[in-house]
Amino acid sequence: MNTVEFQNVGAQYGDKAVLSGIELEIPANSIYALIGPSGCGKTTLLRSVNRLNDLIRGFILTGSIMVDGKSVYSLKDKESVRILRRGIGMIFQKPNPLPTSIMKNMTIPYLEHVRSSAKEARELALERLKLVGLYNEIKDRLDAPAIRLSGGQQQRLCIARSLMLPSNLLLMDEPCSALDPISTYKIEEILFELKKERTIIMVTHNIEQARRVSDYTAFFYNGVLVESGATHNMFAHPQHDYTQKYVSGRMIESVLQEVHIS
Repeated sequence: MNTVEFQNVGAQYGDKAVLSGIELEIPANSIYALIGPSGCGKTTLLRSVNRLNDLIRGFILTGSIMVDGKSVYSLKDKESVRILRRGIGMIFQKPNPLPTSIMKNMTIPYLEHVRSSAKEARELALERLKLVGLYNEIKDRLDAPAIRLSGGQQQRLCIARSLMLPSNLLLMDEPCSALDPISTYKIEEILFELKKERTIIMVTHNIEQARRVSDYTAFFYNGVLVESGATHNMFAHPQHDYTQKYVSGRMIESVLQEVHIS
């Protein structure tokens, strides 16, 4: 179980505020899509869950972020934060395989953090590669450099690698933005399998992707949460006029510049 709750969350980089008054609950074993125009605060909110924004000078967060009822920002020492990050899977916009073999990409994180034999690590790696539908494509070249894989294969490798450590929460920052439609489809199929045991929060600019894969959607604009709820209801019957314009593709940039959330 991994529920996430944002309680009156605000965020800023130095003097620049990027989020204000965010109230949002992420149910366990669901896919929750965060949508909205570039610069609206989606990625900042996502990266706050595992405190990656702490690495940016001048970052300040107010309010509370709770994971399974425990405050993420109550952790004070570096070791506690490191353990937090280790227990939350993170997939970035661009694949980031390690400069080593496919198999070592899978086993290095596991052997570093879990007391296990190389044999056990390899067996788990094969299970995870099968889970993301990659094993049959690469089973004859597991010792080849990971960077030789296609972009879509690299991203699925990164997803499989994130599943090597015990985690019921997966954060995804536009995981398909650099991929072709076939690779995107394969990753979307993986998500349905993963949510059986995990909670997934995904930032996406692809409105149709949010409609296809997510159980819930939250629409952000200018650092404010405009509307959130079950994806089907939000796309079929948006409560806010700005949401309706955005999900229908009618809120172009010139219109966005005129919008002010009250």
